[in-house]
Amino acid sequence: MPVSFRSNEVVLLDACCILNLYATRCMEQILQTIPARFAVAEMAAAEALYVRRGGDGEDADAKEAIDLQPLIRAGWLQVLPWGNDQEKATFVIFAAELDDGEAMTCALAFHREAIVATDDRKTRRVLQARAPHIPVVTTTELVKQWADLRTTTQPFLRQVWVDIRDRARFVPGRADPWYAWWDNILQDQ
Repeated sequence: MPVSFRSNEVVLLDACCILNLYATRCMEQILQTIPARFAVAEMAAAEALYVRRGGDGEDADAKEAIDLQPLIRAGWLQVLPWGNDQEKATFVIFAAELDDGEAMTCALAFHREAIVATDDRKTRRVLQARAPHIPVVTTTELVKQWADLRTTTQPFLRQVWVDIRDRARFVPGRADPWYAWWDNILQDQ
């Protein structure tokens, strides 16, 4: 069962989740539908630069710049800067093992009691070891929650997953709790 979100909870998207959700071409719908507030750490936003155009044309691998500004202006996504020295100190601890974007995401989540959305196995492993109280969700959980709340059609949902696979180059691992669901959707034609 997907994670149940509450409207007062903050979900901090790391760079890989930004890439994956942006690749769907319906990130705004996803953020609007899931009952939570979405944010991204300043450093993670800076790391999410582009996705591929996708499709079958010769420019399928051409880069498409990620533009989060419409989501920010509409209030669906907030960029979070540092708040205090404690967050910076916690960042240093996480940065010893993670890239800066993931480390800032984890530090902010630690101090602001937020959920971390990441598909990075190392980040999930470090969080489990250093801050097991921080809930972690993945792209597949977010898409599953959105699909259930929005009652999307199979063909539409299949295209969403094709876009994530082709534009963001992401395929969930077999250990992902929603791998079978994802695989069934891609196989169903």
